Amino acid sequence: MYDLLIKNASVIDGTASPPYDADLAVEGQNIADVGSLSRTDAALVIDAKGYAVTPGFIDMHSHADFSLPIHPTADSLVHQGITTVVVGQCGLSPAPLVEESRAQVISAISGFFGDLAKSIPWKEWASLEDYLRFLAQQRCSLNVIPLVGQGTIRAAVMGFDKGRANVHQMAEMQDLVVGAMQQGAIGLSTGLIYPPGSFTSTEELIELTKVVGDRNGFYFSHIRGEGDTLLEAIGEAIRIGRETGASVQISHFKAARQRNWDKSQQALELISRAQSTGLDITADLYPYRAGSTSLMTLLPEWTHVGGPAKTLERLTNPDMQVKMMADMQSGGFASGFEWQDILITSSPHNTEYEGRYISELADQAGKSPYEWLFGALLDTKLDISMAVFGMSQENRQREIQFSGMMFGTDGVGMAVTGPMAKGVPHPRSYGAFPRILSRFVRDLKAIKLEQAIYKMTGMPAAKLRLNDRGLIRPGLAADLVIFDPAEVSDKATYDDPHQYAGGIFHVIVNGNLVIHEAAHSGARPGRILKIV
Repeated sequence: MYDLLIKNASVIDGTASPPYDADLAVEGQNIADVGSLSRTDAALVIDAKGYAVTPGFIDMHSHADFSLPIHPTADSLVHQGITTVVVGQCGLSPAPLVEESRAQVISAISGFFGDLAKSIPWKEWASLEDYLRFLAQQRCSLNVIPLVGQGTIRAAVMGFDKGRANVHQMAEMQDLVVGAMQQGAIGLSTGLIYPPGSFTSTEELIELTKVVGDRNGFYFSHIRGEGDTLLEAIGEAIRIGRETGASVQISHFKAARQRNWDKSQQALELISRAQSTGLDITADLYPYRAGSTSLMTLLPEWTHVGGPAKTLERLTNPDMQVKMMADMQSGGFASGFEWQDILITSSPHNTEYEGRYISELADQAGKSPYEWLFGALLDTKLDISMAVFGMSQENRQREIQFSGMMFGTDGVGMAVTGPMAKGVPHPRSYGAFPRILSRFVRDLKAIKLEQAIYKMTGMPAAKLRLNDRGLIRPGLAADLVIFDPAEVSDKATYDDPHQYAGGIFHVIVNGNLVIHEAAHSGARPGRILKIV
């Protein structure tokens, strides 16, 4: 007798092949059989008539490593059908932490994750091995694949100072990367618009990433620019891949700000040409027009030199505020965005800001948007986040169709009640994957259902060299999703984000029902996954 039998399913197996009708049997952590199993006995039987059964979704870009220590059930993610997350993204990872710079690094990370970071039990780890052991001991509801963050590594060795690493500093950073990979990291991530990653030259990145390529690892990059310098930034990532041998992943692909929308197709063509020369390079995206990050990212790069305390000090200087405003108008991350397109998503020190646009808040305060921004950053001690509307819907559709594109949330695990339901966060933590299935598959018919599932399952599994999951095959891990293609939907909105996806009824992780009849079972069968 099997542990679980899924009857009358429309199987979409993760290969991009058309659906077929079959039953699935699960024994222990694995898929035991696929076929006509009507005479088979099982401890639990789920009738999936009218539903699709697919491999579990793989989130190629997640920051759940900062939510899992305090919210291991990851409700908003598993309700989307996500069974595996790739974490340690954008140059930010919770480890390694070096004693001399530990407090400064934690302070800088807190600027991105606010209250979440303040609740993390940082004292439980220093190394990545310690962190992963902590996750394994408390158990999580989904599988975890870790990267190590270049920003965390550089801050540990060099703090938040600009300048090229010397020979000794580079050796120390390389040792930390190698150590993290020996402890479970699959490679290195960068966040090249965030300090201290933004202070790093291409040559230094190549030197650091060589130890990753030597170990057949991955280079995941939040590239140096997603707007005016998009093409140059893609070119930098391609160069790093070619010169190091690391497998390249372009994180949360986008062409931001209307004046750059025509660069989207050019950037995709750059990736295609690099692929044609043999480079292992792909990308991922979340299916929304708005991105989201810390509000302090709007400030010029020089304001971040020395770390958060120095940034706050500069914000109190009127002369420096004048220079900041001039630099923001002439270039950098802030250039080209309109204030009515910037939504405050989290502000735990002043929750009245949450869910409102900077243009509205500045008008109400009788200030210019720049004055409001500088004041808000000071008042909240940089602990304030935003969503920025800047992408083209037409581009999003074309990008989703691109053969080298996969998907990610760029989010964390949240919940509709309790401490993980704070703020007005970007809806991607609740709705990224079901939004693909509802809006782009069912409504716009931009991509076939089996192709979308392939980009969520078989394709990322092959990219990550996960030989034991990502497809529906006997003997592979039983990471499975059961949903209604006619009903699946993202309910989360920018105004009301704390809503679970609809139409996803069962999610199975390593043979265990984590979502059962659209409710979280409380099960935590996730594992730290290793690649070959």
